[in-house]
Amino acid sequence: MSNFDLSLQVFEFLKASGTKTVVVCAGARNAPLVMALQKENFKIYSYFEERSAAFFALGLIQSKQDPVAIITTSGTAVAELLPAAIEANYQGLPLILITADRPKNFRGSGAPQTIEQVGLFSQYVEATHDLDVYSENIRIFWSLTKPIHLNICFDEPLVDEPSQRQVQKVQFHRIKNLEAKTLGEIEATNPLIVVGSLDSSQTVAVIEFILKSKTRVFAESTSQLRALKILKPYLLESTDELIAALFRMQKFQSVIRIGGIPTLRFWRDLEKEFNAFPVFHFTKLKYSGLARASSVFAITELEKVKVVKDESGVAEIIQWDQNLQLKKTELIKKFPLSEPAFVSHLSRQMGQQSVYLGNSLPIRHWDQFSHGESQLVYANRGANGIDGQISTYLGWSESLAAYFFLVGDLTALYDLASLGLTAQLAPQVRKIIIINNFGGQIFSRILKNDLFINAHKTQFKHWAAMWGWNYMQVLSEKDFSSMGQESAIIELVPDAAQTKMFYKEWDEACRKAL
Repeated sequence: MSNFDLSLQVFEFLKASGTKTVVVCAGARNAPLVMALQKENFKIYSYFEERSAAFFALGLIQSKQDPVAIITTSGTAVAELLPAAIEANYQGLPLILITADRPKNFRGSGAPQTIEQVGLFSQYVEATHDLDVYSENIRIFWSLTKPIHLNICFDEPLVDEPSQRQVQKVQFHRIKNLEAKTLGEIEATNPLIVVGSLDSSQTVAVIEFILKSKTRVFAESTSQLRALKILKPYLLESTDELIAALFRMQKFQSVIRIGGIPTLRFWRDLEKEFNAFPVFHFTKLKYSGLARASSVFAITELEKVKVVKDESGVAEIIQWDQNLQLKKTELIKKFPLSEPAFVSHLSRQMGQQSVYLGNSLPIRHWDQFSHGESQLVYANRGANGIDGQISTYLGWSESLAAYFFLVGDLTALYDLASLGLTAQLAPQVRKIIIINNFGGQIFSRILKNDLFINAHKTQFKHWAAMWGWNYMQVLSEKDFSSMGQESAIIELVPDAAQTKMFYKEWDEACRKAL
């Protein structure tokens, strides 16, 4: 085969796997792929920075529900794909990593642009295929539930012509997922249902189970359930501190976890303080999210769960939740410039618009202080990292009405190259809203040590100008009504003193409420 023939074999695999979109980070070594790609009918995005491009590809997968391929040159460019590969692995997303390489005899030589690319992605890819012009009878087996790596070795001259001989087409075989564990009827005593991230194909079964069991539910924003009025009688919405308190009082005695791995602090407490309480997992992925021995079942198995509950304490639980909700509302009015109040104001301004949430504090803020009206809420909740968040949102916004993105300042600083992608995007309104509290303030409440905050004095006006985005700063509640209808970087600057006072009174209210 020639380099051109080998490139066509790669594209045959993409077509067979249902891939319609390719993100290209062009360089010299992947020139055969880039040149041959011009003759294909894929939707093509191109970008210079591989880490942003890979996370952008993840967002495209989330929005389009199809595999997406990213093509890089050789060397450290390949290593830039690792964070996105890890995230795709833990979300079960079909990301295709196509990396150009120098010929195999260069390995271990230390020659320029030569690193050990085979095996670089370790267990975070389902398989690695190491191919060159001598590869025959190429067969690729893939489940489309994890990333896959195609490492393509090219010798010079890089750009050549099709060979004269017939080349056997690559064979793609879709691996069926292993059958999920099934169970006979299991019994959950006085359970709390905790619902993490769900996609649209899962929500009907979950709603039916909740309505049938009629037990209390803590639904995270990414569950897509909080806006459903039919579920309101069962939702606990005030704070996850209430959840921990109710388990200490034995009001709940087991957990039924549905969907993605939860965000709330109580989930981590299940490892130690609450490790005696049984947890039943129902999710599309194999991960339990707990270090303890656990069985994971398909969401379709929910119908086999028998809920045994004591109704005598339900009214009391509902009253506690409502009292804390009222206290929360009172404190938001009392401290209108605090971070919680700003999130509350923003959610009211947004109404039912879709929102993408950055990791760390924004996702916790949204769960606790938004008004739960958004029709679609999404986030990267695989490895829970803060890298690549803006890039992922931009990809996600291509096919969805992804109007708003809420992100923290450090997370935004981690992805400053991302906005260069926007020149290639479909025209629509996008608002990137940055909560700038000048550091990782989530650690001020957890570790109480300034070293963990990574304090800074950076503001984002010049970043917006660099990429030609509109910009506005929000300093008060009335500023939210001036956000306009254009794409913009919107910097929320809450009052640090009010935020501190809010949490002081809120923490005290939570202690006294129970």
